[in-house]
Amino acid sequence: MTHRSDDTVLLDVRGLEVTIPTPEGDVQALRGVDLRVRAGEVVGLVGESGGGKSMLARAAIAMLPPGARTCGQVRFRGRDVLAMDERELAAHRGHGVAMCFQNPRAALEPLRSVRRQLGDRLAAHRDLRGDAALAAGEELLRAVGIPDVARVLAAHPHELSGGMAQRVMIAAALACDPGLVLADEPTTGLDVTLTRDALDLLRRLADGTTGEIGEQRGVLLITHDIAAAARVCDRVVVLRAGEVVEEGPMAAVVAAPAREYTRELLAAVPDIDRPLPTPAPPPDAEPAVVLEEAHVHYRARFGRRRQHALRGVDLAVRPGETVGVVGESGSGKTTLARMLMGLVPLADGRARLGAVDLIRLGRTQRRALSRTVQMVFQDPLGALDPRRSVLDAVAEPLLPLRLPPAERAARAGAVLARTGLDASFLTRLPHQLSGGQAQRVGIARALVAEPDVLVFDEPTSALDVTVQATILELIRELAAEGERAQLFVSHDLATVRSFCDRVVVLYRGEIVDAGTTAEVFTAPRHPYTRALLDAAPRLGGRVVDAGSPEGRIS
Repeated sequence: MTHRSDDTVLLDVRGLEVTIPTPEGDVQALRGVDLRVRAGEVVGLVGESGGGKSMLARAAIAMLPPGARTCGQVRFRGRDVLAMDERELAAHRGHGVAMCFQNPRAALEPLRSVRRQLGDRLAAHRDLRGDAALAAGEELLRAVGIPDVARVLAAHPHELSGGMAQRVMIAAALACDPGLVLADEPTTGLDVTLTRDALDLLRRLADGTTGEIGEQRGVLLITHDIAAAARVCDRVVVLRAGEVVEEGPMAAVVAAPAREYTRELLAAVPDIDRPLPTPAPPPDAEPAVVLEEAHVHYRARFGRRRQHALRGVDLAVRPGETVGVVGESGSGKTTLARMLMGLVPLADGRARLGAVDLIRLGRTQRRALSRTVQMVFQDPLGALDPRRSVLDAVAEPLLPLRLPPAERAARAGAVLARTGLDASFLTRLPHQLSGGQAQRVGIARALVAEPDVLVFDEPTSALDVTVQATILELIRELAAEGERAQLFVSHDLATVRSFCDRVVVLYRGEIVDAGTTAEVFTAPRHPYTRALLDAAPRLGGRVVDAGSPEGRIS
């Protein structure tokens, strides 16, 4: 299908410059940016963190930082957004331009039901109340693909899955009847099928095919996931340090980028269609991780029934080996990682990490476990205490060893250097670190006690593509040392494919597919694995309508 748009320019940004005052001096966040979004099209805005993507989105709704100075124009449907008064802005933010945020649960009000939150927007922007608002809310939820409308209307945000919360966020945006939807990193943290569904919904919003409320809208997709953008975007705008370095039809830019920076971004994207890396010979050593018929149960919130989170899992991981664990949200990936860390009790079966038997975790065994296995977390900054220095964070696992402070500091500095950060970082606080630097600190903290097993829990999902590439290269280097077993838990199939030796696929707590990376990705045995691979975003492989003058992806 070719995506057609009319000639209505909704958002028209011309020569936009934004300067932000800081204690260290003025920072020019945007430099002469031009960007247009028409009704019926999805425009991707891509680039690294700090490139100006979010600042441009804030300019579209006139929510720039205090003291910001602007030059140039931001027009929506011909009106100057930056010159609107507060009354005009109240209508523009929602009915004109609606925002879908990266973390939908945080953006939704935690103490109010979905029904009340949709009702607020329907009353403010459509003047609908009572039964009319309820009917409109039900229609909105059906339009975004939610089948159990009554249950979701009664639910609070914490009762929704990540994918369901994202759909509710989009429904809340549609409740304002906007002309333009700003989607700010809407797929970060979502698994491949939820990512596909969220992207396809944004595409339908632009096309005007979301049921009875369908009409063509513009969509500005802000993302560091270029493969995700390639799935649905008509055009792409590449930002670097506040400047547009490249702009054009999505398919054309992916196929033949004109600028070196764009080529670097594309080269850093893990792509499921790239050739498989040459596998290393399997290590010949005793496994550091052994699971045999491992079961984990969770007690249900109500009643006596138990939820079976892991069902008879068999797994062995040897030193020098990296095993990828993949599956959708709710498949058991996180439960497996938490069980290996001793945070979730084993209900049945056998689980051993080195000499530690997880079925018999007494105080002595727990101390041994903390030296045997360490985890690198998904949110690098959230995993660090904001009040403690990098030295404190990295040296913390050494405290049970009762080493002298000077020795702890020396070991912390040495392991930090292995991750590519020099001693000057030891005195910094977390807010003084970039996302990539914070993740290197997290890896150093995991390494400092010299564990036999490292568990990586989605360690790159919150990072932009170039930073992600450097962190993955660091993980590869650690694996090449051959000293420890590594489990890489991820929903990003392309990343797992790029460097894991073996892969296991979890579905409803069971391993349904397992083998070498080549076996699982080129000859999947289970229909669920094939469905995951089909849903994965791809840079290439999209069908392009040669008759479309803009080369839109079909």
